[in-house]
Amino acid sequence: MKVMQHISRICAGSAMGRELFHCEDEMGLILVTQRGGKRVLSFASGFEQSSVLIECPARLTHEYTQIMLLGLLFVEVRHITLLGLGGGGLVHCLSHFYPQCQLQVVELRQQVIEVARNWFELPQTEQIVLHCGDAARYIAGAPAAHTDLILSDLYEADGMSEVQASVFYIRSCARHLSDSGVMVLNFHQLPTSQSELMQVISEQFSEVFVCDVFSGNYVMFCLKRPMQDSLSAMLPQARALAKYLQMPLLYYFRQLRRFEDEAI
Repeated sequence: MKVMQHISRICAGSAMGRELFHCEDEMGLILVTQRGGKRVLSFASGFEQSSVLIECPARLTHEYTQIMLLGLLFVEVRHITLLGLGGGGLVHCLSHFYPQCQLQVVELRQQVIEVARNWFELPQTEQIVLHCGDAARYIAGAPAAHTDLILSDLYEADGMSEVQASVFYIRSCARHLSDSGVMVLNFHQLPTSQSELMQVISEQFSEVFVCDVFSGNYVMFCLKRPMQDSLSAMLPQARALAKYLQMPLLYYFRQLRRFEDEAI
């Protein structure tokens, strides 16, 4: 195991830039590399898990994290819950552009939290409450109707955590959301409409939208309350959000579609 992790570290370091730091916990390797102005977090698989632009950390580098911000269009946010920290790109972005919002962040691995603080300049303010623990257990014990927006990005070295596709987890997230709340999920593969998971999502949420990610993932938007306007009528709000965040959100907004059963 140690030999394979060492080989993976060498490969990841050479592919992703100059190695700055590495450590291990019970779940495996955590590697920090630098490529130009971008600092990269990866796990034992060698895939880029998270990255932050050191000179402009509020500017998201991954397409899927930019797409996840479209959830801000569907709800007025006062409290945001982020499940999964990584290098803290979304924390940087949201704390910068929405300083009036409270951010609750849950991360399973204490070492990832320490790496985000020490190597990715994770903001540490009263606005941000950081909890180390299992996301499913946390959300199950969290108060009902407490948060407006949940951004769920639970990934391990080799792919998406099984937790994120569990019925228990989805029900717990829906309970934790306010009546007008929105849950955003970064899926590696879309569930079919006949699956138990999708049936529970349909039971718990009024409307579901999907946006394809170029890398192959899918970002799903689950709305507790039906939309008052059509997507086309929301174009001005999408344009304003894209301008405010200085990201190509208008392009992604135009890719949004209602969930349909697809053979994927």
